[in-house]
Amino acid sequence: MPELPEVETIKQDLKRLIVGAKILEITTNSAKQVKPSLEVVKKAVVGRKIAGVERKGKMLIIKLGDKSFLLIHLKLTGRLLVRNKNDPPDDWQRVTIKLKAQSAKRKSKDLELRFCDLRRFGWIKLANSNQLSVVSDQLGIEPLMPEFTLENFSRVLKSSSRPVKLILMDQTKIAGIGNIYASEALFVAGIRPDRPATKLRNYEITKLQKAVKKVLKAGIKYRGASDQYYLDALGQKGAYQEHFLVYQREGKKCLKCDGIIKRITLGGRGTFFCPQCQK
Repeated sequence: MPELPEVETIKQDLKRLIVGAKILEITTNSAKQVKPSLEVVKKAVVGRKIAGVERKGKMLIIKLGDKSFLLIHLKLTGRLLVRNKNDPPDDWQRVTIKLKAQSAKRKSKDLELRFCDLRRFGWIKLANSNQLSVVSDQLGIEPLMPEFTLENFSRVLKSSSRPVKLILMDQTKIAGIGNIYASEALFVAGIRPDRPATKLRNYEITKLQKAVKKVLKAGIKYRGASDQYYLDALGQKGAYQEHFLVYQREGKKCLKCDGIIKRITLGGRGTFFCPQCQK
């Protein structure tokens, strides 16, 4: 599933490519992924201009000029691609939003925002301000925002005896971190992923807070990790998978010591760590 760095990369691309564009049409061959319904969404958005693009956790927020929003969640296999009108269809193309944009030379340009999804778990949802607030309030603190203080982070970790990796991935606690960046951050901090969160010492919490920020910023720098399905808004792969420290490195030598990376399962997800470095 695309995590914070991947979704942030797409957000930045969309802000550059489609803000100010007018929505001409929306079509789908997978109606269940457009909520509450294609008819309702079409009536609300056609003719509107895209006023901005934001992100909350792993969710994209397209702001429309009338104070309504399109919320987009890519889930496991989703992609959000900006294409020219006559470009060939994309794999697993489920929803197409036709746009009229202005090029840098003020020429009219026909674009398409294509929502592609192999597994069909993702969705596009129309929301008003109140509905957006309800969804946002269900998400935890943002790890790259000022609210991610040591005090708030410590409070989150000390609220549960579950394994620390599961707390990092709990979207109601911390918004945006998934399997990849949780594994990477715990490796940087030298903390075993299966340790109960309440057992972490204060100095370890400090190290982990810094590690979370470090790996997320690295993920954004390299435009996300394309270990499976992820592509940016231009259809290009990210490069963070070329810089994995521990994720998917089972059986390989640790980059810090002579240990061998092991894989265990936590919460149904593969978890990678070094038994020697991470205590």
